[in-house]
Amino acid sequence: MIYLPNSQKTLFVPVVKEKSTMKFCTFKKSVVIAAPIQSIFAFHENPENLRRISPPSLKVKTIVAAPTAVCGEPFEIVASQYGLPIRWTGCWEEVEPPTLLVDVALAGPFPYFRHAHHFEALTSTSTKMTDQVDYCLPFGWLGWLAGITGGWLALALMFRARHKATRTYFENASDQ
Repeated sequence: MIYLPNSQKTLFVPVVKEKSTMKFCTFKKSVVIAAPIQSIFAFHENPENLRRISPPSLKVKTIVAAPTAVCGEPFEIVASQYGLPIRWTGCWEEVEPPTLLVDVALAGPFPYFRHAHHFEALTSTSTKMTDQVDYCLPFGWLGWLAGITGGWLALALMFRARHKATRTYFENASDQ
């Protein structure tokens, strides 16, 4: 277990699942947000909110998607990270309001990328959100090694920024 500032726990479990020459890794991070579970779920099922929570290094240019998550529905995101273009095509694999949203990449920078948002109501006005990303990079053990170092660091920084932005969004919404 690795701890990040502000008592936000980040768990990294290097899971190895053989699939051809790819090795899978898992990244997991949780945050508690002062908002009802239904509000947090609704916020995350709307792909347009990716613009609100993306770190400054990720510039979201285009999102083509339904306004809410529907199991099996595809979506496309065109963005750039550190100036490098990214085209991401995915679909909603699981949608279980208000506790689970899962999206998977159909095409993008990772050969495999599955992102699960788990939502747990702690109280009527407090929700624990856990992001779990199962991913892999190509090139066998070399890709796995890159995934547990550089890939993990990139995900840790991105989800740290996303969780902070989500918390800030709901804190500002409650002030109004």
